[in-house]
Amino acid sequence: MKRLDELLLALAGGEDLDEARRRAGFSDLKEARAALRDLARSLRMQSQARGGLQGGAEPPGLVVYVDGASRGNPGPSSIGAAAFLPSGEEIASVSKAIGRTTNNVAEYTAVLEGLRLARSLGAREAEIRLDSELVVRQLRGEYRIRNDALRVLADRALAEAAREGGLKF
Repeated sequence: MKRLDELLLALAGGEDLDEARRRAGFSDLKEARAALRDLARSLRMQSQARGGLQGGAEPPGLVVYVDGASRGNPGPSSIGAAAFLPSGEEIASVSKAIGRTTNNVAEYTAVLEGLRLARSLGAREAEIRLDSELVVRQLRGEYRIRNDALRVLADRALAEAAREGGLKF
């Protein structure tokens, strides 16, 4: 697990995958990619066990897994989003460094990128899944959003989800 953590931190710091895998001690790109796929699979299973943002309902269209990470808080940050058909087939993904920010801003930015990815694929319905309890509960309206920067990002995410017929959480 430590090697995977080091790989994610290196990627969050803006390193490319090949440099990050060397830093984390993976022997080659294939091994590093396999570790990332295993992590994504594990996150999908955890999210399905918790019911994602839809409280256990079967996903109506795309399922988009998103995550944001920050090395330090604040620190160099990156985000990722991967879109899957309900059958489990991955159809698109995006990842990028987003500069120096907090972990919560990175998580919200990942949600926005996941919504954009779903929209770019023509999805009318999508379920966004993430591992940040704070962001999930804030988007559901269960937690108040006290931080102004997070409130702006939450408003953008909710507006993007509702635009043109609505993507659903």
